[in-house]
Amino acid sequence: MHNNFKAINLGCGLRPIKNFTNYDYNFFIILSKIPFIKLILSNLSFIPKSYIELIDLAKNKKVIFCNVVVNIPEKKNSIDLIYSSHLLEHLDSKETDKFLSNCKKILKPNGILRLVVPDFDILIKNYLADRNVNSFIESSCLVGQKPKNLLKKLQYLVQGHGWHHQMFTKDSLRNVLHNHGFKAIEFFKAGESNIPFQNNINLYDHSGISLYCESIK
Repeated sequence: MHNNFKAINLGCGLRPIKNFTNYDYNFFIILSKIPFIKLILSNLSFIPKSYIELIDLAKNKKVIFCNVVVNIPEKKNSIDLIYSSHLLEHLDSKETDKFLSNCKKILKPNGILRLVVPDFDILIKNYLADRNVNSFIESSCLVGQKPKNLLKKLQYLVQGHGWHHQMFTKDSLRNVLHNHGFKAIEFFKAGESNIPFQNNINLYDHSGISLYCESIK
């Protein structure tokens, strides 16, 4: 790995990667900058534990707040590797266009984009095996509970819900990447990669339900 190597992780959630710049779109990252906020929120029973954990991560692992659709705060042609796991399905088609344009802008020539998304074919296969509609809907995350408490309503207003706006197969994801000018588009089994330099990506992230795709600018 050369000295100027730079990698970023978009939509890291509770999985920041060592030696990557980690970005996520969660307003609790902004709250983490407020003194004593963790102590205050920890005493509120309606605050999910994962949000408290994210406050710690944002401080200790330097997770940066970022709306990847609006802008990724990196210089043009400056990034060697972009990794994003289970983020793309949360964007609609127009947001996906903006996201991929932003990725392509900041990647160096021949820079690598590794995407992990839910595999719609696996969902269909599971449904055809058990014909359980409720299980299919829950697994797909295409719909979910309406926000009811104050925190959920606030989160919905600030960053939207956590449901999926899109689903992907190998063909549909390949087409989206091809339309944005990415090349050498390949799919891999969990644990496999063509990234030619050492990194700390968990190549088994969301194994059993995911597509693993790499392409280059």
